[in-house]
Amino acid sequence: MLPTRIRHFPQFVRQIFERNRVLGRPDTGTRTRTFHLCFFSCQSYFRYLYCSLHSLVEHAHGIRFKVLVFSDEEMPLSVAQADAIQALVPGARVIPWPKSMGWGATQIGWIWRAYGLAAEDAADDDIIARIDSDVFFFNDMIFRAVARSDADFIGDGHHVDFQYCQGGCYFFRASAVRRINAMLGAEPMDDLLKEVDIIVEDVAAYHFAKRLGLKIWMTWFMLFPDELRNAGGLTPWLRWKFSCAHFVMKNKAAMLEAYESEMLGGRIPEGYRKAIGIV
Repeated sequence: MLPTRIRHFPQFVRQIFERNRVLGRPDTGTRTRTFHLCFFSCQSYFRYLYCSLHSLVEHAHGIRFKVLVFSDEEMPLSVAQADAIQALVPGARVIPWPKSMGWGATQIGWIWRAYGLAAEDAADDDIIARIDSDVFFFNDMIFRAVARSDADFIGDGHHVDFQYCQGGCYFFRASAVRRINAMLGAEPMDDLLKEVDIIVEDVAAYHFAKRLGLKIWMTWFMLFPDELRNAGGLTPWLRWKFSCAHFVMKNKAAMLEAYESEMLGGRIPEGYRKAIGIV
């Protein structure tokens, strides 16, 4: 089998041209679209969630966004943790919510109810995004691209051989969320999920979008731990190629280590240091 880099090279070249084409469009969406960012988290993941939000505050200056944190009712964020989130991102909503980690029909159903809640006060062209707690951003390129794109669903597929848009971070138009929720209201979730091989939220999201014939843009923007490790750090090349890092690994502490060394230069602000220690 050919090495992954060789197999992906034609797709990478196509996507670089597409990304440059989209980013070359007039900058109207960034000023008019609001990003409604959905996080599904819990007390034990707070430090990673706070790191992710801190990266947004630092690197998404020109982006209009609202934050909704769906707090796992089985292990809810503490009052002190919720206060820290709202101090960092004024106006952030922390909403008690059934477990929605993404496995099985029940959790997928709650995830789509959450997206529907996020879309309630959104314009059709606004963006409903899922961002996992173990994702941090190092530039705003993907937000600028999404704001200019006419796609209904935008995600990264390079780590799964472009079979679907992988979880961690993806973006839907609010109008697309409404269409999918209408479909979910008309057909039993269990029946819809019989059509997918793995019943997990990202595979399901991609399937729902395809089933409705939505316009999907599967591109490159999410860096994975092996890519960061192989490059020896967050190099200029990686910062150009990607927008965020997704620490899809058991050792989530590696996310904090990478963020603090690569993005904060080892000089940890006192407010950040205190916040991630809140329980």
